[in-house]
Amino acid sequence: MANFSGRTGGRPRRVRPGFVSRAAARFHGRRDAADLVSVLREARGGRVPADVALPPHALGIRSEVERGNARLRRRMLVDGHALVTAVQSESVRIVHQYTVRGRPAPAALARYGQMVADWRNRAAVQRAKAQELADQANQLLACYWDAAWQRARRDMDPDDSPLDEHRPAGWLPGAVTLDASWHRCDDWLDTDSWYGTRSAADRPAVRQALDLLDSQNTTGPTASRT
Repeated sequence: MANFSGRTGGRPRRVRPGFVSRAAARFHGRRDAADLVSVLREARGGRVPADVALPPHALGIRSEVERGNARLRRRMLVDGHALVTAVQSESVRIVHQYTVRGRPAPAALARYGQMVADWRNRAAVQRAKAQELADQANQLLACYWDAAWQRARRDMDPDDSPLDEHRPAGWLPGAVTLDASWHRCDDWLDTDSWYGTRSAADRPAVRQALDLLDSQNTTGPTASRT
């Protein structure tokens, strides 16, 4: 079992795969190589260690992505506060018009659709930035593991079973994927939501209005949920 006690992990300040960040990732990979031999050997079977077994530097890269995602969400909600408030208010009117009064109002629904489209377009921009964070983190992780692999291979006892010349393609412990919440940005419009069981009658106006909107044969960006 790898032992990383006493290691600082060299947490990166930002996930940016520039020259300095890549060099730092390689440095930490070489430094940690001796502790990673058992993990590297498991690569032959395609085994990837669970997050809790990742070395500190890899965990640090993943933590930076989480913080970056939190910053993007916060920025989106703060910058879009007026829009979120408008969508919430209009949601109440749309639901009242369609479900209480039973009188369809295409013009009002179209205006509401434009608001939602604006929100979804903003979400798409931030989601692209979040994906970029994930991609950059994986570049740094590749630098780290490549350096660890080469150093461990170089320093192994000749009597030991040697590692392959290169790290197996697709073997990247700690690989970062886009947070699933970025595919459900409409949920963020329901700021009073809590993750409990609700009856149909308890569904927030925002969710009811979005369902009304998406059930219509609208064209353009409002037809697809974000």
